[in-house]
Amino acid sequence: MADTTAIDALGGVRAAPRTQLQRDFVPLLVLCTPIACASVLSKFGIPGYTTLGIGIALPLMMLILAFGMLDDRIRIEPKRLGFYCITLAVLILPQLLQAGTFSLNSLMMLALLHIPYVLVVIRGDELAPKVLAFFLLTAKVLAVLAIAQYFLQGLVDTALLYPIDNLIPQDFVVQGFNAQGTINYHSTQLRATGVFMLEPSFLTQFLAVAIVAESVTNRRLWPLGLYAIGILVAHAGTGILILLICMPFVVFIHRRWDLLALGVVGLAALLAFGELLNLDFIASRAGEFDDPNSSGFARFVGGFHLFDQMLWPDLKRALFGYGAGAFMDYAHLFNIEVADMPMTKMVFEFGVVGAFTYFAFIASSLFASPLPRMLSVAIALTFLLNGMYVPFSHGLALGLLVLTSTRKVQTVAATNLPPKAVRMARG
Repeated sequence: MADTTAIDALGGVRAAPRTQLQRDFVPLLVLCTPIACASVLSKFGIPGYTTLGIGIALPLMMLILAFGMLDDRIRIEPKRLGFYCITLAVLILPQLLQAGTFSLNSLMMLALLHIPYVLVVIRGDELAPKVLAFFLLTAKVLAVLAIAQYFLQGLVDTALLYPIDNLIPQDFVVQGFNAQGTINYHSTQLRATGVFMLEPSFLTQFLAVAIVAESVTNRRLWPLGLYAIGILVAHAGTGILILLICMPFVVFIHRRWDLLALGVVGLAALLAFGELLNLDFIASRAGEFDDPNSSGFARFVGGFHLFDQMLWPDLKRALFGYGAGAFMDYAHLFNIEVADMPMTKMVFEFGVVGAFTYFAFIASSLFASPLPRMLSVAIALTFLLNGMYVPFSHGLALGLLVLTSTRKVQTVAATNLPPKAVRMARG
């Protein structure tokens, strides 16, 4: 028996803890890096490109993925590759066939940005719980930092509370985001960013996704309160919007009736301490959809007015759009402010046909993960709330959902090896 155990260990059937750690290091590095790029690394930029809003996040993600492929830890998912090629064809062919100009750089950027969506990490499905634990730990750290940022103002120098924005040379910090915005025009109180996030809205979305993830994977309540306070001190509405959409489904699908009681307690706390935290922003944000001068109107309403005037009257444009990169050329001609949101940009530039194909590809990638479906829904919502080329949504999607979707291995039927040996071959 002892000899058999020794042989099994030498054969790799029973891996030692150190061997297991070494085997998991590269896949975990590949899976956790996009999450880090969406959060703690998001502000750091490349000198010479920071004024364009370009940071190290996207290049670093591509570099780590390339390293994973060289280390034979990443494979191409054939079905997703096929869908990717179809999507590119649907987006590119109308640009070539219809008269007019389009941005080749915009098309190339779109194609390059979505190449990682055809990749999967070997054994990524097995490592998904560890990656989720890393994500939730990051969320807790960001929430604590955000709370400290908010309540220490007036006691600690602002430069120390926002060190990346004030103490690091600006050539190394991504520009173009509202990193130190006040809670309103008449206040000197700054909104929290958790130190590392590009702006408060990204912090609230990150923490909202964390609330959904925590709610569907365990029954601990204290982290939910921590994330919720982090969202409130950021004074941004996008995270709250994600929660309003997702949490009713979480409660009923996962039978989290205890969250209803927690919600009542939270609402009572808001009513009691709302003035202390300046939480009137919640009501004011709800009214932004009717105000043409507000960011909420520009992001979620203005696009429909743009479509009514410039897209729907022309059938060809409605189907195939105005061409890649055309949105910014036309948006400034419109008499209502319209933000460069993914849905608005895709429909305007590629028409209904192109936008439907693109979002179908994204959805098929996000919902192939072994992690709970409501987490996929929450991250999918972040795609509709941020710019297409901002690494935030892509980092969350790749690390938690896309790269953890290991494709089926057909080696069992081909070689008649036992399943355990096949798992060893995959690892």
